[in-house]
This record gives sequence, structure tokens and C-alpha cells, in this order.
Amino acid sequence: MRNKIILFLSISLLFGTFSMISAQGAPKQVAAKGEVVSVEPMKIVLRTDDGPLDLVLNSNTIYKRVSPDKPDVKSAVASVLADIGVGDKLVAAGAFSDDRKTLLARSIYLMTKADITQRQSKDSEQWKTRGISGRVSKIDPQTNQISIEVRGLA
Repeated sequence: MRNKIILFLSISLLFGTFSMISAQGAPKQVAAKGEVVSVEPMKIVLRTDDGPLDLVLNSNTIYKRVSPDKPDVKSAVASVLADIGVGDKLVAAGAFSDDRKTLLARSIYLMTKADITQRQSKDSEQWKTRGISGRVSKIDPQTNQISIEVRGLA
């Protein structure tokens, strides 16, 4: 559960760095986020909160890979379309079509499913060695202490 929360926060931080940008006289630039459903040479289909979204790609589309350990656009490294696979998380910036079902992608930021799984596994291992589990037996607001009953084999 904690791993999912940390991952959600990491992805939210990455996605939160995007905002709508509008240049005078240019189409309104927006960002869309989601999970990759399919990848084709000039199109990616994303599953978003609002339903499927087609990302239309071209030779000017910029691809960047973001690490789940440091979900910051500034730390993104160059990537290519071939690095994107089904299940990966993407943020795409570009201009929506009139029906808002297609986005002409100017840039794509990728967080691979494998990287996310590796991060979750690492977090899980840290919880096993540094975490504790048990039943809360007492809470003392005066001293800011929590007492936990821990059951073990010993």
C-alpha cells in the first residue's frame, strides 16, 4: 500500500510539473497523462481518466525518460519511441484536436513499467528491513509516542 502511495506521489509530482501553456496566436498547448495501451509508428493510444486518447507523433516529437526515483522533468534524459511499451506511464504535451480525442504530441515524458516495478520492489525491500508492523496499543499525544504490539516467532 505504501509503495503505491509513494509511486502515486512520484508520478503526481512529475505530472504536476506540467501546466497549460498558451503562446499568442498559437494553438493552446496542454498536457495529458495516462497509461500506454498501444504503440504504433506514428501513434500512441493512452488510457486517461477521461477515456482513450490518441497521441499523434511526428518527426519533431521529443521523447524524454523520467526516473521514478527522481520524477523531475529537469532530470529527464533523451529517449526514443522504441523505448515506449504497453503499460508505461506517459505525459504528453501538445495541442488537442477539436474533439479532444487526439493530441498532436510535441513532447512525451516516459516512465517505464519496468522502472516503476523496480522502484516498488526496492521500496518493499526497504520496508522489510527498516519497517515495523503490529497493532497499535497506545497513543500518547502528550509525548507524541505510539506503542505497538509486535508479534513474532520468539
